[in-house]
Amino acid sequence: MLDRVRSLTALAALALAGCSSVGAPGGATPGAVPQDETDPAFWEARAQAALARQRAAAPGTRAKNVILFVGDGMGVSTVTAARILAGQLAGAPGEEHELSFERFPSLALSKTYNTNQQTPDSAGTMTAMITGVKTLAGVLSVDGSVRLGDCASASGAAVPTLVEQAEDAGLATGIVSTARITHATPAAAYAHTPHRDWEADSTMPAEARAQGCRDLAAQLVEFDHGDGPEVVLGGGRAMFLPQEVADPEHGFLDGRRRDGRDLVAEWQARHPGGAWVWNAEQFAAI
Repeated sequence: MLDRVRSLTALAALALAGCSSVGAPGGATPGAVPQDETDPAFWEARAQAALARQRAAAPGTRAKNVILFVGDGMGVSTVTAARILAGQLAGAPGEEHELSFERFPSLALSKTYNTNQQTPDSAGTMTAMITGVKTLAGVLSVDGSVRLGDCASASGAAVPTLVEQAEDAGLATGIVSTARITHATPAAAYAHTPHRDWEADSTMPAEARAQGCRDLAAQLVEFDHGDGPEVVLGGGRAMFLPQEVADPEHGFLDGRRRDGRDLVAEWQARHPGGAWVWNAEQFAAI
């Protein structure tokens, strides 16, 4: 799904995100959720303090483009294994090798957890990265006051994402993923939901649909900030197509939507001049 192709705008940073499943064994934190961490104002104050330190350290600097690159589940042990393997593939022992990002001028570790889990999942951690607000496991770009899977609790709990703020400021944005574009990590950039698994209407409970919650695919197509992301690349086209639509390559029924909506057609109507591609030849042509 590609709109007018402009420069991808995004951050130069190494982001560490856990990808354990919601409710994984050993994930629950004993005791109550710290109340200050469920309040977006708490994280806003911390962010402003961090920005002040950054401005003091590098006064007058301004980035042309930023890229937030997320290695999902990439903790210290994963980086260590990758470093050793890359070094050994180059014919060396491996431990002394340096990965490309290890040569950046600035590096830091990220302390990851959800407000309700010591071992975090991709939804809560990506929400923290893309909004600056820490929240519970399994939810996307909503604050920690929500309850998992409870549509009504998400009313008024949405927190703005960097993509939304950039689009509102007239900047060009892009979302690129090796997973489904409706998967938790990419979806946190554009959607707000009390459950990461609500990727299409068919994956949502009837009560949530009746209460007005929208699935992630619909939220991407209905994105109403600026012109919307200029570039969207990823898998998961089934979440955008009705059940009766056949896969264009293999012929079998591919759509996952029960509401009959063809979100690809809706996106094309909203973005005349944009290009929808689903194979390498079409991508190369644009």
